[in-house]
Amino acid sequence: MAAIQALELTKHYGRTQALKRLVLDVPEGRVFGFLGANGAGKTTTIRLLLGLLRPTAGTARLFGRDPRRDVAVRREVGYLPGELSLYPELTGQELLDHLGGFYGATPVRKEALDALELSAADLRRKTREYSSGMKQKLGLVQAVQHAPRLLILDEPSRGLDPLIQRSLFELLGGLHRRGATIFMSTHVLFEVQQMCQEVAIIRSGELLVTGEVAELQRRRLHRLEVALEHPVDLEPLRQAGAVVGPVDGPDRFTCTVSGPIAPVLEVLSRLPVASLACAPPRLDEIFLEFYASPREGGE
Repeated sequence: MAAIQALELTKHYGRTQALKRLVLDVPEGRVFGFLGANGAGKTTTIRLLLGLLRPTAGTARLFGRDPRRDVAVRREVGYLPGELSLYPELTGQELLDHLGGFYGATPVRKEALDALELSAADLRRKTREYSSGMKQKLGLVQAVQHAPRLLILDEPSRGLDPLIQRSLFELLGGLHRRGATIFMSTHVLFEVQQMCQEVAIIRSGELLVTGEVAELQRRRLHRLEVALEHPVDLEPLRQAGAVVGPVDGPDRFTCTVSGPIAPVLEVLSRLPVASLACAPPRLDEIFLEFYASPREGGE
């Protein structure tokens, strides 16, 4: 079953088109990264998926159910909003109890508090006294405490220090291994590379690409570092589609390959190669390439 489906999902604010005919299908049990720069339409998409906004056109489904008509499906969702507002007169404990009361049980609360280092003393303080990092931690705890089938997290690591970010990833990894689907909207690409199996990249309200991280890496840029036994003419590499990079001496160079790498490797096989290193592109390189170039398939 699909945990999340969006079919031609569209949202206009007056003359501004915030989301344009979005199509998404996130299978249950996946960790899915929803990527885009600030203002790309990520938060609008999430609010539409949760039924918090009325779409201009198209439909959204959570576990096959319409979240605007079947509000009970929201009990199976944990949500961290990107702009988190807390009740300032409640303590952290009171807030967790209040929100946890909508679900009846909070089996993951203690695990989350320990992972995110929120102490009993912290929870006795009113949330108006919390720093931005503490508010983010509390928001994460309230999202996961009831062990939801689906976690929708908007910029989950915002305001967290690197050690707590690592603990957060470990916590989310544990929830995923127990069957949770995680949909994570972010522009911090490192955390997506660490966590996600599949990603979608959105720009100006339009979907640019969706696919598994490993597949996107195979499709995009490859950078090779080559050392030769002696200098040779590199023109055959350029004819095979490689962009020959900065040369470090007469017999060392890099080449960048966009698309199929086999023709370049065939040329290299005929050269006096002493050593060759090839690493798949990082997700930030893929992201920047999509943002820097026209969209594939129809932009």
